[in-house]
Amino acid sequence: MEMNGWQQLGVVDTIYEDQEEDEEDFFNSLSHSSSAVGSPSNRADLSPPSTLRAIVEAWSREKGCRPDVIVRVEDQCFRLHKDPVIHRCGYLKRHLTDSSDITIKLPLGLTADAFSLVIISCYNENVPLTPTNLASVCAAAEWLEISNKNTSTNPYLTTLIEDYFFQEVATESVRTIEVLRSCVKLFGGEASAPAVTFFARCVEVLDGSVVAGEEWLDDVAALPIEEMQAVSDEMHERSLHDHDLLYRLVDHYLENHKGKLSEEEKARLCYTITCSSLSPPLFMHLVQNPRLPLRFIVQAMLLDQLQSHHSMFLHHQPTIAPQIKPSQLQHPLPTPPAQTLGAILQRDALLRQSAHLRASMEATSFRIESLEREMAGLKRCLRRSDEAARSESFRTVSEITAKSGDIEGKAFLGTRLVRGFKRFFKKGGGASAECRKLGVVGEAPAGHRRHRSLSGVEIA
Repeated sequence: MEMNGWQQLGVVDTIYEDQEEDEEDFFNSLSHSSSAVGSPSNRADLSPPSTLRAIVEAWSREKGCRPDVIVRVEDQCFRLHKDPVIHRCGYLKRHLTDSSDITIKLPLGLTADAFSLVIISCYNENVPLTPTNLASVCAAAEWLEISNKNTSTNPYLTTLIEDYFFQEVATESVRTIEVLRSCVKLFGGEASAPAVTFFARCVEVLDGSVVAGEEWLDDVAALPIEEMQAVSDEMHERSLHDHDLLYRLVDHYLENHKGKLSEEEKARLCYTITCSSLSPPLFMHLVQNPRLPLRFIVQAMLLDQLQSHHSMFLHHQPTIAPQIKPSQLQHPLPTPPAQTLGAILQRDALLRQSAHLRASMEATSFRIESLEREMAGLKRCLRRSDEAARSESFRTVSEITAKSGDIEGKAFLGTRLVRGFKRFFKKGGGASAECRKLGVVGEAPAGHRRHRSLSGVEIA
């Protein structure tokens, strides 16, 4: 028989349906059941309840009070105790101030199961974490504003999550991949920030694992561009001094999205990489990578040269000794050697080179932007020219067809006229005499030689 969500959690409506029983019967039942469970001081010796139902029942028996608030989530109804819930949960504290029966709408990706697991922590109980629910519990805890106050008997939920991640997830690549894939379900929603952080942490763990292989990269390549951008931004912030892993992820993503991303999307993704934080081999790979935008590569090369010149300048710049008052000296210090003219000239030359390189970089960047605009204009012109050519070709073909029809019509009319004349002049020998009578054909002048036409009529 299929069970609903509350029954899967062990919480059913029947435990709170007897709300109409009188106070005496309620507390008598609590006294009777407490003998089997034990007093609050002895509860530490018992195994903690593993479901929300058992926890709520135990709290009712222990405190002698019934649930006094109702929280409706999706299609489930949670009957809870107000005091422990509002003590730990800032979100419910605000919404339960004026009402004891509320309905909340969870962000995209969060479920009633994640909500119930977070509520367990409000009752000072350990949350049963798994690789599948780890990211959702963390996201739900942040969205519900669970308190970060630790006690000696109940550590903060985030502490439990961190311990579980390092002890159970980071030590096993299969579990790490499972957590990574569960994070994707939360992307794009209001509670996606913790999921993006967990995704980035799982990537870091898998990159450092010897047995993980490279199959997990396919999970990164399958992300939509908005989600990949969020992951890249997160990894940029997490690893400010080492962007080798971030570069490999971006390069793998671009390789698997050829022709699917706009130049703007590719550029925005690439600019999360700090080129100065790349190792020399990967920087050399970057400047030769055809998948990256040309503008990004040129700027990376110019910045590298600028930093090299700046380092040379700092290396050749003389060290300035700290100023010390004569009264603070017991013995006078020897006078530092004066700067040589060559050192001064070399420093000035390096300063001029740095300024020139900076100006060249700005000019090159401006020129690249101009070329990009010109390319975009050329593409538009070519597109319009192509459309105009197709339109002109169609019009020309139509005109030729019309003219051909006109010529053919005239030729047909001329052919019929010639045939008519032929028939007319072939009607006996009197045709010529009749024509003379009518003045159509006259006598030929003297000296003119007659010849016979194709129709048999003599023509001067």
